Amino acid sequence: MAGPNEVSGAWRALGQQLAAYRKAAGHTQHSLAPRILTGRSTIANTEVGRQHPDRAFWNRCDEVLDTDGALTAGYDRVVAIEQKYRRARGTAAFTTALTAAGTTPVTDTNGQPAGEADIVMTVADGRGRHVQVSRRALLQAVPGSVVASLSSAEPLPSATRAAQVDPAVVEHFAALRSVLVESDNRVGAAAILPTARQQLGHIADYRRAARGSLREALLSTEARWAEFAGWLSDDMGDRDAGEWWLAQALTMAQEAGDIEFTAYVFARMAQRASDAADQDRVLGLARAAERAGSIREQVRAFAAVQRAHGHTVEGDTSSFRAAIADAHHLAAATGTDGGGLGAFCTTAYISAQEGEGWLRLGRPGVAVRCFGEALDAWPETYRRERGRYLARTAVAHAAAGEPELAAAAALAALNLANLTRSARIQREVAIAGRQLAAFPTEPAVQQLHAALAASTATS
Repeated sequence: MAGPNEVSGAWRALGQQLAAYRKAAGHTQHSLAPRILTGRSTIANTEVGRQHPDRAFWNRCDEVLDTDGALTAGYDRVVAIEQKYRRARGTAAFTTALTAAGTTPVTDTNGQPAGEADIVMTVADGRGRHVQVSRRALLQAVPGSVVASLSSAEPLPSATRAAQVDPAVVEHFAALRSVLVESDNRVGAAAILPTARQQLGHIADYRRAARGSLREALLSTEARWAEFAGWLSDDMGDRDAGEWWLAQALTMAQEAGDIEFTAYVFARMAQRASDAADQDRVLGLARAAERAGSIREQVRAFAAVQRAHGHTVEGDTSSFRAAIADAHHLAAATGTDGGGLGAFCTTAYISAQEGEGWLRLGRPGVAVRCFGEALDAWPETYRRERGRYLARTAVAHAAAGEPELAAAAALAALNLANLTRSARIQREVAIAGRQLAAFPTEPAVQQLHAALAASTATS
């Protein structure tokens, strides 16, 4: 069985291989970094085995350094070693958690599983065993330390892939992604992203072997997983990786002819642009989402929200109001259809986005009211997004000259940031903390600054 020393040694060897190829191509770490969409420190840490970037990083290195896929192949070998070690280490914890959660599914009168159930693989004594477990039990059995061991079966051997691509894998990957989305809200992006990247590799293997409509379905599935990886990367503070994954999702969705997801990804790009230096692109990307022609009200509502943000960048209050009204109308039209693509775009979500807009337009008092309405209706289970909007509420209170209320909201947000390990929420709370520096004698502000300092020291 692979041990931790063998795993760390394999990562160091791969990093040394990268350094050798880089030098042979005449690149410094500084010159290579922008070409592979990363920072110099990432390259430096990777070359000594301290940092372990995902497969996309090694693909980009192969392309830029012209290594004929050697680095990606090396990455796959290291991951295989690491997976064997992690599965062996995680089996006991996972099995114990499943036992505690209850792996015997509830059956109906015909002896069939009642409610949603998933099939997961556990490994004991070197043998794989499939266990049927309810969705609730599975979620209860996924602590952050073992989540990466879920569905970690080895990819099919290349010689037999083409004959073994079962159309059922599309539904399997959709169900697994749903479980991980729910788990992400419980344990945070850091625990989920390694599994998402691993599954993307498996989906790509199946997609390369498939043909016709099955290939298109797998490509569309891969696009959804790539967008998910981008979301997780953003939440961890790696915006370069988030942008890369989202770009991959767009090209895959367009290639697959997936109109709905193409519209959704354009809207996601507009959403990211509103938080970055490219705010001038928000309105154009939102309109691209609307032109894509989605028939789902939730996706169209999401695009309308981004159009509203685009109008705030231009300072157009009346157009902002109209776009928000469009979004509310579309969200209300979904009726009881609370699932599927864009299902998060509820009335509460739109109220929170309206608060963002009023904050950008210089109306913090109105923003506080909108954030309050959103948080009153926000499901308690969605802790991370609740934390984000608590942080934005703090920013609005600070802008309105209400330091005590701002500090209270920021402290509540910081607690959720620590629980979910969300760099995104941490950044938002830090913004509120800087705004409140103008009120150094306020006891609540002092408490917030002390909590921020402690959180930074332990992160």
